[in-house]
Amino acid sequence: MKNLTVYRASAGSGKTFTLALEYIKLLVENPQSFRQTLAVTFTNKATEEMKMRILSDLYGISKGLKNSDALLEKIKESSVFSEKQIRDRAWLSLQLLIHNYNYFRVETIDAFFQTVLRNLAKELDLSANLKIELNDAQVEQQAVDELIESLDETSLMLYWILEYIHENIEDDKSWNVISQIKNFGLNIFKDYYKKNQKELSQILEQKDFFKNYSQKLRNIRNKAKAQLTELADNFFDTLEANGFAVDDFSRKSSGPCGYFIKLKSGDFVDDDKIFNKTAQEASFIPERWVIKKLAKPGEPIYDFVCDTLMQMLNNAENIRVKQVKLYKSADLTLRHLSQLRLLGCIGDKVTELNNEVNRFMLSDTQTLLSSMIEDSDSPFIFEKIGTQLENIMIDEFQDTSTVQWENFKVLLKETMSRDGNNLIVGDVKQSIYRWRSGDWRLLNDIDKQFDEGNVSECSLATNYRSSKNIIRFNNEFFKCASEIEYQELSEICGQEAEQMKKAYADVEQQIPESKIKEDVGNVEIKLLPDEDYTENMLSQTLEKVRELKLSGVADKDIAILVRTNPLIRLVGDYFMQNMPEAQLVSDEAFHLDASQAVNIMVYAMKVLAMPDDEIALASLVKIYATSIKSNTLKDNDIFLNSEYSVSLLPKEFLNKKDELLGLPLMELAEALFSIFDLSILDSQNAYICTFYDKLGEYMQDGIPDLSNFLVKWDDNIHNCSIQSSNENGIRLITIHKSKGLEFRFVIMPFCDWKLEKNNVIWCQPSVSPYNELPLVPIDFSKKQMLGSIYEADYTHEHLQNMVDNLNLLYVAFTRAEIGLYIFGKRDKNGATRSAIIEECIDSVSNILGANILGDSADYNQPIEFKFGKLPQDLLVKEKNDDGNIFRTVSKNETLSIINYENNVKFRQSNKSEEFIKSGIEDEQAIQKNEFIHVGNVMHSILSEIQTEEDIDNSLRKLEEEGIVYDNNITAEKLQKMLRDSFNIKIVKDWFSDKWQVFNECSILKVNPDNNKVEVKRPDRVMTDGKQMIVIDFKFAAPKEEHKSQVKEYMQLLNDMGYSNIHGYLWYVYSKNIIEIK
Repeated sequence: MKNLTVYRASAGSGKTFTLALEYIKLLVENPQSFRQTLAVTFTNKATEEMKMRILSDLYGISKGLKNSDALLEKIKESSVFSEKQIRDRAWLSLQLLIHNYNYFRVETIDAFFQTVLRNLAKELDLSANLKIELNDAQVEQQAVDELIESLDETSLMLYWILEYIHENIEDDKSWNVISQIKNFGLNIFKDYYKKNQKELSQILEQKDFFKNYSQKLRNIRNKAKAQLTELADNFFDTLEANGFAVDDFSRKSSGPCGYFIKLKSGDFVDDDKIFNKTAQEASFIPERWVIKKLAKPGEPIYDFVCDTLMQMLNNAENIRVKQVKLYKSADLTLRHLSQLRLLGCIGDKVTELNNEVNRFMLSDTQTLLSSMIEDSDSPFIFEKIGTQLENIMIDEFQDTSTVQWENFKVLLKETMSRDGNNLIVGDVKQSIYRWRSGDWRLLNDIDKQFDEGNVSECSLATNYRSSKNIIRFNNEFFKCASEIEYQELSEICGQEAEQMKKAYADVEQQIPESKIKEDVGNVEIKLLPDEDYTENMLSQTLEKVRELKLSGVADKDIAILVRTNPLIRLVGDYFMQNMPEAQLVSDEAFHLDASQAVNIMVYAMKVLAMPDDEIALASLVKIYATSIKSNTLKDNDIFLNSEYSVSLLPKEFLNKKDELLGLPLMELAEALFSIFDLSILDSQNAYICTFYDKLGEYMQDGIPDLSNFLVKWDDNIHNCSIQSSNENGIRLITIHKSKGLEFRFVIMPFCDWKLEKNNVIWCQPSVSPYNELPLVPIDFSKKQMLGSIYEADYTHEHLQNMVDNLNLLYVAFTRAEIGLYIFGKRDKNGATRSAIIEECIDSVSNILGANILGDSADYNQPIEFKFGKLPQDLLVKEKNDDGNIFRTVSKNETLSIINYENNVKFRQSNKSEEFIKSGIEDEQAIQKNEFIHVGNVMHSILSEIQTEEDIDNSLRKLEEEGIVYDNNITAEKLQKMLRDSFNIKIVKDWFSDKWQVFNECSILKVNPDNNKVEVKRPDRVMTDGKQMIVIDFKFAAPKEEHKSQVKEYMQLLNDMGYSNIHGYLWYVYSKNIIEIK
C-alpha cells in the first residue's frame, strides 16, 4: 500500500489548500485524529497560516459559509459521510481542537525537534529549563575573544596562532588574523563539519601530524613551482645560447615568449591567461613566433622556432598541466589548514560558555539527535514527544537539510509501517535555502528514499495565483532558461546535470479555466548599461512605483523584491529622500538604532555607565537638542561650548544620575523615557516597545548589568528589526522573505547579482597525501579548483549554485499576480543573473509575440521587453466579511506609551491598620470586610485542592504568602471550618481521590451576538469517566443568577462533547447544596 504521498507543488498551485484539505479529511474521518497527527513547516509564519487555514475552513464548513464550499466539495468526493455529517464532524473537530489546542501539532521542524530534545533532557544530561540560542555568530565571536584573552606563553593555541601569522607573512598576507579566525570559526556550526568533527580532532591532535602534513604539502607546492621556473629558465638560456632575445620575436613579451615570462614570474595557474590563444597557435604554427618577412625556411630565427622553440613550448605545456595540478591542490589544501586546527579549540570554548549559562545552540539539535538515533532504538526517542503519531505532513520539503531528513525519516518510516496517512509537499524550483543546509536533491530523488511501491507522486500543475500573461511568460522563460543552463552544465558537470533537467521538468504550469479567455497581465524587463547604473536603477524603480500609483494601484498591492538586505536599505533611503509620500513597509529596512527615542535612551545609559565618554555625551546632547528641543545645534558648537551643550539636557537627568544608576534596567529605561519626554516623538512606539522587549529578554538571560547590556547593544541588539504590522504600505522585502507570499504587482530591481561567490566549501580528498585528512576546507574558485584534485567538487558546487540562482528568479517571478517589472544590467560576460534574462528574452519574445526595444548588440544602450497589458480597472474590491470569525481582518490601533510610578505599599500584618481606621470605619463594616476576606480565602483553598488531604499544604502555602496572617484569619480557624464542611457526605465524596479534577480551568466560547471570544471558569469540574460534575462555591446569600451561571457551565461541557453532566451550587457558610437540573 502506498502510504506516502508526495505532492510536487509549483508556485501558486494551491499547496496550502491541499495541506488543509488532507488534514481536514483526517478530522472528518476521526475528529480525534489531530492527537496522532503532526504537520511540520519551516517558518513560524507558515505555521500560523496553516493553523488558521484549518480552523477557518472547519468553521466555514460547519457553518455553511461560501468560502469553504470548494473544500467541502473536495471532501465529499472521497468521504463516506453525507454533507450534514461532514458539517457536524467539522464542528466537533473544531471544538476539540480549540479545547485541546496544545495537541494541535502544526509547528516548525525546529520547534518539533526542540520538543524531542527537551523531553530527552535527562538522557542527554541537559537541564529541562535550558535556553535555546539562535545567534551562532555572536556566541562564536565571544568564544574567540575569550580564547584570545586567555592565551599565555605556555598556551598551545598561542603557538598555533603565531605559526598562522608567520605563514601569512610569508605568503604576503595580513598578519592580523583574528577577524579571519572569527569568520572561519563559524564553520563549527556547519552540519558537514560536525559530522566529521570527532575524526578530524583525533587526527589533528596526533603528535607532529600537522607539522608533517603541512610540510608534505609545502614540498609538493614548492617542487611544482621550482620545476615550472626551471622550464622558463631553460627557455631563456636557450635563447641566449643561440644569440636571440625576447624582443627579436613577434609581439615581444606579448607574443609566444610571454608564456615563459609568466612561468618565470609564477603567473602560471590561470590556464586561460598563460596558455591563451597566442600560445595555443604558437604551439603548432611557427609563423606566430616571428614577423612576417622572417617567416620562411632558411631564416635562422624561423628555423630555430621550428627545430627547438615549438617543441619546448609543447613540452612545457604538458609539464605545466601536471605540475599546476599539484601546485593548485597543495595550495588550496594549505590555505585554511592553520585555521582548521583552531576549530576544535573554538568549539570547546563555545561548549564551555554554553554550559556556564545553561544554553544550547539551536544549530546543534539535529546533529545531537542524529547521534542518538544511530546508537539507540529510534522509536524510543520519538515516543518522548508524548504521543503516538499515525500521520505526518511535511511542508516545504525542498528546504529540508540532510541531517533533518535523516532524523525525520526514522519517524516517517515508523508511521508508514502502521499504514498512516503521510504527506510531503514541496517544489525543487523554490529551494532557495541551501545556505541554511537545505538540500533540494532530497525531493528530487524522494522515490529512492523508500522501498519501491511505497511512494505515490502527484503534481499540482495549475497556477491559481497569477494572471494568464504572467503564467505564459514564466512558462516560456523558465523553459528556455533551464534548457540553456542544462546545456552549459552538461559540458562541465556531465551526468550530474540531469539533476537540473529533472528539477525543472514540471516548470510549465496550466492556466485555470476561469482565466483562459482573459488577456490580462503585464511583464516588463529593462536591462540598463553600466554607466551610472545604481542611480539609474533606483530612479527606474521609483518611476515605476509612481506610474502604478497614478494608475490607481494601492500601495499595499505593490512589492519591491531585492536580493539582499543591504539593497533594502539602499532602496528605502532613496524612496525616503525622493518620494517621502510613499509608505514603505519592511522588516529589514528599519532597525532599533534608527529610532531617535531609542538612541536617546541608549546614549543616556552610556553617559550614566561611562561618565568620561565624551562622544556618548555629545551624541546624547545633539540628538536630544535636535529631535526634542528643535535646536539646530552643530557638532562644533557641542565640543567648543560643552558647558552650554550639557545644560540643554533635562535637569532631572543631570541631578539624579546616582539615583538613576541604582534603578533596575527596565525601570531605568522607563525613567529615561519620562525624563527626556520621549512621548512627544511621532512614530516611535514600535521601536520603543521592541527595545523594551529586547531589554526584558536580556534580563531573563543573565545578570541585568547596565555595562554588559550596552556591550550587547553594540554587538547585535542595535541591529534588531522592527516588526511592522502595517499592511497598507509598499512591501520592501528580500526574495527569500517573499517566498510563500503573493503580490498584485512585483517590482524587481538590481536583478544582477553575482552567480558565484568566493566562499569556503568542505571537500573529501581521495588522493594521497591530501587524504590523510578526511575533510578539508577549500576556497571555492573556478580558476583554482579546475585542474586540481578538487575539480569534481567544483563541478558539484557549481551545479548547486546554478540551480540556486535560477530558483531565486523563479521564486521572485512567480510572486506576481498582475504585473511583473524586472530591472537588471547589460551583461556580456555572463557573470551575473541578468545574463540569462538577456539570453532568453529574444526566444521568449518570438513565442509570445512581445516587443523588444533597443539594440542588443550595443552594451552601452538599454534594452526593453514588454508583454501583455493591465486590466482597465486596477482597484481591488474590499472583501466582504463572510462571517468567519477566524478570518476577521485585524485593525491597526495607535497606542500611546505611558509610564506610571510604582508606589510601594507595605501591608500591615496585624490589627494596627484597623486601629488606624477605627475613626473612619465602624465595627460593623470591619466585620463585613473580615467576612468577605475569610470567604475569599476559603474559595481559594477549595479551588486549589484536589482531595481533603491537600488542605494542610494549601494552608501552609497561604501562610507563606502572608494571606493567613492575623488572629481573625488563622490556619487553625480555617482548618476547622473546612473540616466541618467536609462532614457533609456528598462533599466528602467530591474531595475523594476517585475523581479527575479540573480546578478553575478556562473554557473559551464565542459569543454569537458579537463574535467575540469569552472566557468562562467554573470553580471545580470533576469526572470519574462516567459522569461530569461541575461545582460552583458561593459564600454569599443565594441568588437566582447563581443557578444560571452553573447552567451555562453545564451547557458548555455539553457543547464540548461530554454527557451525563450534573451541576451543583454549594453555599459553604450555610452548608446548603443545591443540584441544578
